[in-house]
Amino acid sequence: MASEVRLLSVAEIARRLGVPESTVHYWKNRFAQHLPSQGSGRQKRFRPEAVDVFRVIAEMFSLGHSTQDVMETLGKRFPLTASLDNDPNAAGPFNGTGASFSSQHDTQDQQSPALADTALRMAAVMGQEMGQQIARSIAEGLRQMGSLAPALNGQDLTALPALPALDTEQLDAIKSAVDQSCTRLDAQSGEVARMAEENAELKTKLTVLETELVRLRKDRREMEKYLLDKIKSMST
Repeated sequence: MASEVRLLSVAEIARRLGVPESTVHYWKNRFAQHLPSQGSGRQKRFRPEAVDVFRVIAEMFSLGHSTQDVMETLGKRFPLTASLDNDPNAAGPFNGTGASFSSQHDTQDQQSPALADTALRMAAVMGQEMGQQIARSIAEGLRQMGSLAPALNGQDLTALPALPALDTEQLDAIKSAVDQSCTRLDAQSGEVARMAEENAELKTKLTVLETELVRLRKDRREMEKYLLDKIKSMST
């Protein structure tokens, strides 16, 4: 009877790869069909061979590849995971498709902390891609509301990438996010203006203090001169 396979949590995988847990959470949701796992939600755990998939994802993002590139590579190197014991939340093990790649990277378990140095680049790539998706969603929402054409000054709308239609709830969520961003920007602008005003007041007070300090130094020199003259007159 085969020994029970030890399943890995997101935190354990993040430690092995030397990347933030939030990054692993993003990857497990984005590339779930290629990750052998069991359970769902917070109880979701991954089989040891999933580390190889996560490592491929990390390396490709660190090299500047897009999500589409990563998805295509995973589709070639690793099979889509299958359910075990009729459990829809359990993803099956790999077949031999990814064995050659895994063997090439077995020695990297001890080198995985080096991937932390590329975390910023990976975050930048993901952030850029997410930003593009948000921008396209906003553009699609504006187009559905009939206000995109005037904003584009007659540009060809067919040049925009095709996107699925957004319902009212999604449009409201986008508008709410934009409104919140504008509110935060207004608040930050007000805070900057307040700090600039305080700095101007402090500069004025500092000028007054410097003037007073000069006057006090002058008075001190005059007092010292007076006392020296007085002492000399008394000694003679």
